[in-house]
Amino acid sequence: MTNAKPAIAVLGPGRLGRTLAAALEGAGYRVRLASSRVVEEAQDAADASDVAFLTVPDAAIAGVAAVVEWRPGQLVAHCSGSRGLEVLAVAEQSGALIGCLHPLQSFPPDPTPERFTGITCGIEGQSPAGAILEGIAGDLGARTVRLAGVDRALYHAAAVLIANDAVALASAATRAWTLAGLPEAAAREALAPLLLGAAQSIATLPLAEALTGPLARGDIATVERHLGALARDPALAALYRALAAELLRLPLGHNEATATRLRALLDTPPAQG
Repeated sequence: MTNAKPAIAVLGPGRLGRTLAAALEGAGYRVRLASSRVVEEAQDAADASDVAFLTVPDAAIAGVAAVVEWRPGQLVAHCSGSRGLEVLAVAEQSGALIGCLHPLQSFPPDPTPERFTGITCGIEGQSPAGAILEGIAGDLGARTVRLAGVDRALYHAAAVLIANDAVALASAATRAWTLAGLPEAAAREALAPLLLGAAQSIATLPLAEALTGPLARGDIATVERHLGALARDPALAALYRALAAELLRLPLGHNEATATRLRALLDTPPAQG
């Protein structure tokens, strides 16, 4: 590769693939977005590229890497958070460089190139692959963290907990909202700003300072009332209790009596009437 920006192929026109292609084009790269399912189309795009990103489901990475013929020195990278470089073994055997660029971000159906700005991308790849991928991530406005030696399952689980499980929390909050007697149709409009505000606080403050509400205040009476009301839906009560117990791991500054009482509340289900 020369000092000029490499030509890039993005194989897999899903949410990530389309957004990555648009972001790369916006950063001045020549990009070809191609289907990974049409071998001739994928091969043509790969032949015209210096770097190829496989933006396909995890289970499909090895298969796509195996059907495309790679050139020695070409860089082939997947974008999976949970898979290591072993899924690109066939490409490596062809003499290609291999790597991973995993964006810690969620992507909506429509391409949104700005989604890469300010995020962190997990990078893996021996020299010079890692440095090339770091350069590309930097051109997209992203920070990077190296994944070599990292437990990829735990790394990916962390991403799932913060991103996917936020949707689960929205679902649970909607159930509590409707149990209270409010219309389900109004839940998202009412509750989403709370989530956005919490996310902004998480992004800018230490977690203990980002936390608001009864646990942050040590408001035992309110927590008791919540648990009593949630007893109508044992699954919601269990979720509330588990998440509150996690929050108590933070340095909230409670005195020992308050902390002990809160821990007892969260360990013991409320009595059923």
